[in-house]
Amino acid sequence: MHRLDEVQAREVTLAAVGAVNRRDHLWSVDAVRCLVADERTRVVAIDTCAAILLRGVPRGSLEPSVRIPISVPATRGDATCARAAEVASEVLSGLACGDDRRVALVLGTLTEEQQFDAVLVLVRAAAAWIDAYVGIDGDTVDAYYAISKVETT
Repeated sequence: MHRLDEVQAREVTLAAVGAVNRRDHLWSVDAVRCLVADERTRVVAIDTCAAILLRGVPRGSLEPSVRIPISVPATRGDATCARAAEVASEVLSGLACGDDRRVALVLGTLTEEQQFDAVLVLVRAAAAWIDAYVGIDGDTVDAYYAISKVETT
């Protein structure tokens, strides 16, 4: 992929989330690699995933001690997955608390590969969040049709 602007980076991030839910993991990994290659697009990817994962949580509304757990694994060994989930949790928690400095400090200590792992975890967590709500919506629609047919007959 060529160098992305912010709008394109947001679209690629959303596409990576969609790819995870369509089980196209290779494409999502390639998209995340493209996104983390540039600081500007990496920030857009993080913000896009945070907007999904923190829906309904106003930025800065949580206390600094709050930790938002993320349990979605990255792609490599257990230690790497655990570290990536920790970093993703710290980034998301910092954003929810409105502490940009905390987020910058966390990301500033990481190698590019570690940043890739953390963003991939955020993408997968966003995909899981969406998948859960699509499932709930399907359940509610199914229940509506099942009950409405009984009531009308």
